Amino acid sequence: MLLASYEAEQHLLHFGRSDSVVCWTICGLMSGYACHSTGKEIYFLEHRCLGVGHAACQLVGRTREEWGEEHQGELAYFNSKNLKESLDVSLSRVTESLKAAEEKLRLHRKVLVEVAKTDEQPNGLVARSSKMKKVVDLARRVAGVDATVLITGESGVGKERIARLVHDESTRSLGPFIAVNCGAISETLLESELFGHVRGAFTGAVSDRPGLFEAANRGTLLLDEIGEVSPNMQVKLLRVLQEREIRRVGENRSRPIDVRVVAATNRDLIDDVGDGAFRQDLYYRLKVVELHVPPLRERKDDILPLARILFASSLVRMARKLVGFSPRVADLLLRYQWPGNVRELENAMERAVALSQGSQVEVDDLPEELRQAPPLQIAASIHPKALREVEKEYILSVLEQNNGNQSQTADHLGIGSATLYRKLKSYGLIADRNPS
Repeated sequence: MLLASYEAEQHLLHFGRSDSVVCWTICGLMSGYACHSTGKEIYFLEHRCLGVGHAACQLVGRTREEWGEEHQGELAYFNSKNLKESLDVSLSRVTESLKAAEEKLRLHRKVLVEVAKTDEQPNGLVARSSKMKKVVDLARRVAGVDATVLITGESGVGKERIARLVHDESTRSLGPFIAVNCGAISETLLESELFGHVRGAFTGAVSDRPGLFEAANRGTLLLDEIGEVSPNMQVKLLRVLQEREIRRVGENRSRPIDVRVVAATNRDLIDDVGDGAFRQDLYYRLKVVELHVPPLRERKDDILPLARILFASSLVRMARKLVGFSPRVADLLLRYQWPGNVRELENAMERAVALSQGSQVEVDDLPEELRQAPPLQIAASIHPKALREVEKEYILSVLEQNNGNQSQTADHLGIGSATLYRKLKSYGLIADRNPS
C-alpha cells in the first residue's frame, strides 16, 4: 500500500529527515482495522517512508507468522500489554528527563545569579545604558503587533537576542523561532532552504522537502545578514512578504504561510539602495520598524554587568571557582573599545576563566589587545576632569563591581573602610551614621 502520509510530512516540517520510518500511527490504525474486519491478526509495518527520504510511504500487511522472527521486536508493540508497558516506561523516562533538565536549568540560573549578581532580563539581555534601554523598550512595543522588523547594528552586538526578545514577547511565542544566516548560503541553496523543493526539482532532490518559511509557520523567521542576499533572491523575498505565500522550487502551486519575518544586517542598507545593490521596495517592506542596536563602546554602563554574566556563564560551563576580576581588569574592560562588541567580550571572559591561576581574573589573563587598551581620549573641546572627579568615577565603578559591598571595595582599592566611608559620604551617597 502506497500513500502520502501527513504524519511523515509533519515530521519533515518540524524535525527534518529521519533515520528510521516515522508513520507508526498509520501502521497502528491500519493494523487495527485489518484485524477487526478480517478476524485475523494482520499487522502493518512501514517498508518505505517519506520521512526517511523515499518518494512515498509504503505499508505492508502480513500475519504474525508471515512476518517471521526478524520483525518480532516491532510486532511486540502491537501487544496491548507490551504497548502499555512500553508507553509507561517511555513516559517515565520522559518525565525523569524533564525533571533533570528543569533541575539543571534551575541550578544553572542560581549559579549565574549568585556569581554575576546582576539584574539582567530573563533572556540574558543587559540594558542599563540609556541607548540599550530605548532599544529594549521599542522591541517590546513592536512585539505586540505583527509587523516586520529590521534590526541593524555592527557584528556581534546581539541582534539575534533582540530578535528573540521580539518573538518571546509576541503572540507567536509558542510557535517556532528559526534563524538562518543568508550570507552563509549560496543563492541556489538559499532558495531551496527558505522555500523548500519538490522531488526532481534538481539533482539530489529525491523527495519533497518543506522550507524554513513553512517550518516557521505560526512563529518567527529571522533572516540574518539580509544585506548579503542577491538581487534575484531579493525579488522572491519581496513577493513572499507581499503575498504571504511561498512556492517550493520546482512546484507550480503556491502555499500560504503565517510567519513573522525579522531581518538583521550589519550593513548600511540605505547606502546599498543608493548604489543599486539592494532593492528600495524590499528595504521599505522590511523596515516597517527599525531597531538599531548600538555598539558596546557606546554602552559603557552595560560593559561590567555583561562581563559578569559572561564570566559567570564560563565558570559554570568550565566548572571553575573564581570570585571575580580585579579592579585593574574592570578598568581595562571599561577603557577598551570592543570592535568585536559583545561577542569579543564573551571570548575574552571565556579565555580569562580558562587561564586564570588565582582566585580572580587578573590583567595577564586577558587577551593581548585588551591588556594594551589606551586611556580614554578626551576631546580637545572638553575640559579635562578634576582629579577628584576621576577618583570618584573609579571608586563608584569598583563599588558597582562589588555590588555595593563597601568592605570588599575598600580591600580592592587598598584603602581603609573608614576612608571609603568618608569619600562616599562626600559624594552624597550615604547619610550620617546615627550616634550610638
